[in-house]
Parts: sequence; C-alpha cells; structure tokens
Amino acid sequence: MHRFFLFSVFCILLIGCSKESPSVKDSEFKPPEDGKITTERATVYVKASGYLMDAISKHEKDMQGFAKRYRISADLSELSDSTYCNEHPDIVTAWERLQGRWHTYEMEAYKKANISEEEFNWVGGALADTINTEMQIWIQGQLQKLYK
Repeated sequence: MHRFFLFSVFCILLIGCSKESPSVKDSEFKPPEDGKITTERATVYVKASGYLMDAISKHEKDMQGFAKRYRISADLSELSDSTYCNEHPDIVTAWERLQGRWHTYEMEAYKKANISEEEFNWVGGALADTINTEMQIWIQGQLQKLYK
C-alpha cells in the first residue's frame, strides 16, 4: 500500500511538473526535432525518477512530522481552510518552509541525475507519442524494476 501511495504521488508529481517554472527558462535543453527519446535520455530519465522517488519519500516523512508537530490531520485539510490559516499564521509559515524544502529536494534530484527539469518533463510528455512506444516500454520496465 505504501508503494502504491508513493507511485501515486510520483504520477501526480509528473503531472504537476508539466507546468513551466522560472528555473525552466534558464535551461539550455532543446527538444530533438524528430521528437524521439534516445536511450541516453531514457536512462537519465529513469535515474532522475529514482532520485525523485527518494525525494518524495523524504518529503512524505517531513509532512508526517509536520502534521504530528502541529497536531493537524494527516491529509492536511486544515491548510485549505482560510479561517484556520488566518488563526494559525505560524503553521502556514512552517508549511511554506516545508514546501520550499520540497522544491530543494526536487531540484537536487534533477541535479544528481544530470538532467534539467525541462528535459525531464519533455521526456515524460514525449513518452505518450507513438514514435516513442519502444522507449515507453523500456522505461516502464526499468521503473518497475526500480520500485520492486
């Protein structure tokens, strides 16, 4: 069940990462004109995925500690209640720091894998293209091995 949760979070992360962030604009990544994912890119993508899963696991522990420390529900629903947030600005500030820490974990994962966020997102999106079916199958197999 824990692995399913981590995998679900990872999928959500990939969807959430598809939006451009300011750091993407500084990247020198240029998608290939043919739209094909190379074996080298696929290998780095798998490596980055592993580092991101480690980051997600670390962040999950941080979030559990946060919920316990501030005595809020595990789903953090209190943070979507504006009245609660107005009454507890210290908790909101701590939450914002925690989110900043997540961003740091994420950027460290890309750096360790030697891939930009933009390239990672491009590969993830390009996997849906039929021209990359072979790489999609290979990456899926590699990720399944990684998460067993």
